[in-house]
Amino acid sequence: MNNVKCKTENMAVRDYCLVWGCPGLVILTISLFVSLKVGNDFGQDNFAKFVTFVISSGLLGTVYYLFQSVLAEVPLRLEERQCSAAILPTNKEAEAVTEDSTNNDIIEQVQECLAEMPPQCEAAQESLLEELQESTIEISDSAEPTKEVSDTTETSTEQPDLYAQRCKEYQREQEQRRQDTIEAIMEYVVHTMSPYIYDNEELEKLCDAIRKWADDWQHTPVPIRLKSTLTTLDLRHFVWNIAERLGSKKDYTGRVRADFIKRMFPDVMRDIEQDSIRNFKFQPDTGNIVIDEPDKGDYHFHFE
Repeated sequence: MNNVKCKTENMAVRDYCLVWGCPGLVILTISLFVSLKVGNDFGQDNFAKFVTFVISSGLLGTVYYLFQSVLAEVPLRLEERQCSAAILPTNKEAEAVTEDSTNNDIIEQVQECLAEMPPQCEAAQESLLEELQESTIEISDSAEPTKEVSDTTETSTEQPDLYAQRCKEYQREQEQRRQDTIEAIMEYVVHTMSPYIYDNEELEKLCDAIRKWADDWQHTPVPIRLKSTLTTLDLRHFVWNIAERLGSKKDYTGRVRADFIKRMFPDVMRDIEQDSIRNFKFQPDTGNIVIDEPDKGDYHFHFE
């Protein structure tokens, strides 16, 4: 034991001499030559030689010390990189094992991976193994349920928003279509009935009655006066053209249309029975007002 200790001390002394002794002699030799050179320039002044020798030795010694410090840290850097390079794949292998194996298999496989790491990384091996033993069960039990819960939560929060947004858009679309339909009907009423209505006041009453009927199929209109007589066929065609564009036929049935036209034009429709009025499309191309079939899915009229 003593022999080993002596050998170790001898090796330390020898290394110290090699690292600092030989370079120190070189530094002193260089400083001596520099001081002689400077002293020659100053007329062999001893003070100039001494100052030059001290400054040169100090500068060269400092540079060499810094150089040795950098060299001493290089092996430590290399060891740290080896440890980090060995720990990184070990962590990846441990994660892969936790997904497919039980807790005991995980620990055994991680121990095998750690055994192959460099001896300089023993502290990292021990800490990594302890962390894996504590967290393996938690990972295997809680990883997948947590993911499912988070996915379900995101889906449940997104679906109501999309549903409500789409409902609002549909309501806006339907309301806009309804307004466009009523405007088209009003334009048709003015264009078609202006030549036959008694005056502008009666025309306004007619438009108001039809607008209210579009809002409520049970609306009862006031009688409208005509300045020239239209036939019952004309009036039946006129009301059918409007009602056909107001929407659901469950509301604007033949009976509802017949009641509306009989109340709006009582003088013309006085002598005709309600069942006869309901035959609105009789002789569709005959009279001053003809049947105007709307295109499929459209509400526009076919008049110039």
